[in-house]
Formats: sequence, structure tokens, C-alpha cells
Amino acid sequence: MPRKARAKCLAYIDMLEEFGLSLPRAFIAKVREELWELRPEWAGTEYRFLYFTLERQKITIVHALTKKAQKLKPGDIELALARAAEVKRRLTREGASPIRQRTDQA
Repeated sequence: MPRKARAKCLAYIDMLEEFGLSLPRAFIAKVREELWELRPEWAGTEYRFLYFTLERQKITIVHALTKKAQKLKPGDIELALARAAEVKRRLTREGASPIRQRTDQA
């Protein structure tokens, strides 16, 4: 990913961290069920970060992609939903968060 595109994606993640689901539609959109998308764009390339929330406070990004078509591919949505289910399953089973803390490193 180009350096400037990465910087913009990280800025969007920062805004998501600060404002959560109150960001306007230009930044986020509900995909399905509990799944949301963060929608940065740079130089004509659309990036998507699929995420869900835990307890309306913890945001967990479960899939990232470069969007090349009008709609998200069903496979990307299913993968993100499966990962969200796995995070919740581990959290319930293990009692401790399986989620790594955010880093800005690639």
C-alpha cells in the first residue's frame, strides 16, 4: 500500500477509534448483521476495513481489502463474519480477550 494511502487509512482508523459508530456515512456503513465497514479512499482506490463492536466500546477489525467492484464480495463478508464469530467464541471460552492491541506497524 502506498505510504500516503496507509496514512489516510490510519487516520480513518483513528477517527473510528474516537467517534465510533457516530461517524457519518461517508466514513462508515453497515454491511450486514453486526458487521460494519470503514471506507477510506486514496487516489481512486477504495479500501475497506470490516469490523464489529464488542460491548459497543471495543472495535475489532476482522478483515481488510481493496474494493474493486461496486459491492463487497460475498466471500469477504462471510470471512469477516466467521472471524467475528471466532473472536466472540474465544472470548467466551477463554475468558480473556483474544484481540491484540492496535499497532501502527505494517
